Amino acid sequence: MSISEHRSKQPRKQFNLNQIRRILILRMGPLGETLLTTPVIRALRRRFPDTYIAYMVAPGREDLVSENPHLDEVITYSVSIPKLIYGMAKRSFQMVVILQPTFRLVLHTFLARIPFRIGFETNSGKARLLHVAVPNNIDQHETDRYLDVVRGIGIEPDSEEPEMFVNPAAQRWADYFLTGVGVSADRPLIGLNPGSGSESRRWSKAGFAQVGDQLHQKYDAQIVITAGSAEGSLPHEVADLMSCSPIILSGITPMQLGAILQKCHLYISNDTGPMHMSTAVQTPTIALFGASKPQQWGPHWDPHTIIARESMDDITVKDVLEAADLSLSRLDPKAQ
Repeated sequence: MSISEHRSKQPRKQFNLNQIRRILILRMGPLGETLLTTPVIRALRRRFPDTYIAYMVAPGREDLVSENPHLDEVITYSVSIPKLIYGMAKRSFQMVVILQPTFRLVLHTFLARIPFRIGFETNSGKARLLHVAVPNNIDQHETDRYLDVVRGIGIEPDSEEPEMFVNPAAQRWADYFLTGVGVSADRPLIGLNPGSGSESRRWSKAGFAQVGDQLHQKYDAQIVITAGSAEGSLPHEVADLMSCSPIILSGITPMQLGAILQKCHLYISNDTGPMHMSTAVQTPTIALFGASKPQQWGPHWDPHTIIARESMDDITVKDVLEAADLSLSRLDPKAQ
């Protein structure tokens, strides 16, 4: 298959995808957005089974893709531009897939002399320096938006579901941690994630506390509250409102959090990075949406549930408990 360079006054240059042997994927994104690009990784590997594929991520995001079996290398973005360009150039990539509409990144890959560049049209550069440029259509789910880039060179995905792979060391850590805090494998483990990057995307602390208590009472569930280090006292404030004694988990690595989420039977979360992690490790997830767009960010794959209202204040405890009952009954038909 040949792809022609376009939007150029020079004679068109042909690129034969069958001759591509080294590919770089670029996305400098936060936790959730990075995970939502993983269907692109999978689609590229299916199309290029023997090609060397590397992914350059923002610092601190390496855990999200470091164990992905479809990748050969994970590279950390360097804030030193000369070092960044040199690092790309010395690896002799033949194609780069740029998964954000940032002309600066396009320019860096051009300066690194990567011959075939595909990505989104950018706000400042439009299609400049790109051989294949697709519209940055945000009126669709994020996974579809990223997949548009590889669809631009004729690659269709097998699935739009994100995925995260957890290494054995993190799995052993999770087993050790949960055993140490008295978690029993014979009882359901349910995670609550009351935090989010903005207050407008947070459901009430009282709501999370009531849901945790009622699930504990009804299913003898063990409750774990997860929180990022930036969320301060939030998990403790939720715990203080509860009758049962939840486990509080914060200050751990993304890989360790992924291992804990794998152990959960259900995860209830605001629209935030750990919600995407939970779906990516295939834990049934209830995602709460008010101010953000579920059609763009929600996990619309089974066995996950989206509860979307005009605002977070419109979500009721009853809404969440009904969704939790349904999700848990799918795991155990006797659970009613």
